[in-house]
Amino acid sequence: MTDHPQPFRHDLRLPTIRFAAWRWSPPAGAPSLGRQLVILHGVTAGALGFAEVARDLAEDGWTVDALDLPGHGATRWLGADAEPLANQESVGPGAYELGRVGALVAAAIRALPPAVPATVRPAEAPPGTSAGAPVVLGHSWGAGVAVMAIDADAPVDRLVLLDPPFVTPEQGEEMAEGFRAQLADGLRWERAEVAQARAVVAAADPGLPDDELEARVRELTARFPGAADAIARGVPMDPIGMMVSWRSRHPDLPVDVIAGDPDAGGLVPTHIQALLRMALGPDRVHVLEGLGHSPQHEDVRRLLDVLRAVLRSETPRPT
Repeated sequence: MTDHPQPFRHDLRLPTIRFAAWRWSPPAGAPSLGRQLVILHGVTAGALGFAEVARDLAEDGWTVDALDLPGHGATRWLGADAEPLANQESVGPGAYELGRVGALVAAAIRALPPAVPATVRPAEAPPGTSAGAPVVLGHSWGAGVAVMAIDADAPVDRLVLLDPPFVTPEQGEEMAEGFRAQLADGLRWERAEVAQARAVVAAADPGLPDDELEARVRELTARFPGAADAIARGVPMDPIGMMVSWRSRHPDLPVDVIAGDPDAGGLVPTHIQALLRMALGPDRVHVLEGLGHSPQHEDVRRLLDVLRAVLRSETPRPT
C-alpha cells in the first residue's frame, strides 16, 4: 500500500453524458494551495494515464481533477432514461465534433467541486498559485477540447497545451489512417495507460481477486472505436488559423505550450513553435528535447519539471 495520494472517482452527470472524473487531493496533513488543475487527455487515452502527474502535483498542494473524455474510459453517453446507453457506439460521429465536446467539457468543469481550501497564507504560496478559476491542461486532442471549452465559457485561469496537434491536412489524414489501422487491428491501449489504471485499482482495494481487478481495469480503460474514428476525421485542418482567431477572442488568458520534439514524434513543428512564440510570448513555448508526443509516459520527471515551472510562473496580463 502506498502513501501517495490516491484518486477518488466522482461522476458528473449532465443531460446527455455521465463524465467520470478522478480527483487527487493534497494528502491529509499536507499543505493545500487552494488551486485546481483540470487534465484533459488525448484520443485513445484516458484520465488515469496522467495518474503520476496528478499524484505528484497533489503532493505539491494542488487539487487535480482528470476527466475521461467522451468515448473513453468510464465516461458514458446517456439515453432518454438518463441511464448509460447499452450500445455506446450508437452515438453518431457528430457527437464528437470538437465544438460539441468542448461545450460538454465546459459544463463538466463548471460542475466540478471546488479545490481543497488553502492551508497556506498567500505570502507562503509559490508564485502563480493565487486562488481563482482552474488551470486546464489539455494533451493532444484534449488541447483542442480545452480551447473549445473556453469558447463555451468554461471558467479557466490559465491554459497549458501539451503537444497540441498542429498538423497539415495531409498529416491529419495520415493520423486518421493510423487510427483506422488500429481499429482494424483491435484498438489497444498503451501499456502505460493500463499499468497506471491497474495500480489505481489495486491501491484502492488491495484485497481484490485478480479476475475482478482485471475486469475493473478493462472498464476504466474502455474506449470506443467509433469515437476514435470520428475524432480522427475531425482533426482541425487550419490549426494556426484557429488559434489566431481563438486568441483574438481571449487575449488576456495566459497560455503555455509544452511541445514534444518534432524529431521524436512531437506534433508541433519547429516553424509552428516560432509562430506560437510570436502569438503567445517568447517564454510561453517549452520544448521537451528528445521526447515525443506523450511525455507523461516517456519521461514523467522531465515533464513535471517543466509543468511545475509553468504553474509557478507569472504571466503579466495586458492592461
